[in-house]
Amino acid sequence: MARVILDPKLIAKLAGRLEKTEKYTRETVSKFAHKTGVASEVALIILAKRNGIGTALYQRSLDPTKQAQVREALPRTVVPSIMHTDKAESRRAEGNSRATTNKKNALKGAIEYLVRDTTLLARCRDLLLARSNFDRAINQATQILEDRIRTKAKPPKKLTGEGLVGFAFNEDITKSLLCVDSGDAEDQRGFTQILRGIVPAFRNKSHHHITDSLSREEAMRIVGFIDVLLRVVDRSINKQSQPQRSP
Repeated sequence: MARVILDPKLIAKLAGRLEKTEKYTRETVSKFAHKTGVASEVALIILAKRNGIGTALYQRSLDPTKQAQVREALPRTVVPSIMHTDKAESRRAEGNSRATTNKKNALKGAIEYLVRDTTLLARCRDLLLARSNFDRAINQATQILEDRIRTKAKPPKKLTGEGLVGFAFNEDITKSLLCVDSGDAEDQRGFTQILRGIVPAFRNKSHHHITDSLSREEAMRIVGFIDVLLRVVDRSINKQSQPQRSP
């Protein structure tokens, strides 16, 4: 069996965060991999995410099988650690900085699991990690979605909100400028309806009003859903940019 060579930079970052030697950190990764039944590279990513260390580049370098292991393992390893940290923190004194740091690192891991779009992650991560005012994350997320639609559709004049959605997407796939990549008429209809609903339900409220009632968990779910919508927009086909067939 070939010897697994773990990313040295990621090992060094994790060792620094754990305040342990790199040798000890490698052993920890190996033990965690054996305990959870995943590859060592996957174990390294999970432990890094638990400690708030970005792993996107390294994760993309792995083969598809190991990337699938990461996606499968994260929900049962990183996200539950938030719940565990919350319970542990409640039993500690309010000023205990270690418990607070552990919770923040676990939250970072959960956010990185939910949000794959690099722009969305860069603009919303700090807002989701804040103590309050989580409507700001929705403001940024819907602004990114709107900008992505505008970039893809290239309207001849400045359009925003529902006007932009209406220009770019039509429920009738034969009449739409942007078409879902599946080419399925029902997918087109459903996705267009979702986009139309996102604007009044989330975009307009976060752009024109201040909402203090939104929890971190609710904001994370909404941002995660917008991450899915961004991928649909990115993969959509602009009919105007398609080469015309010769008669």
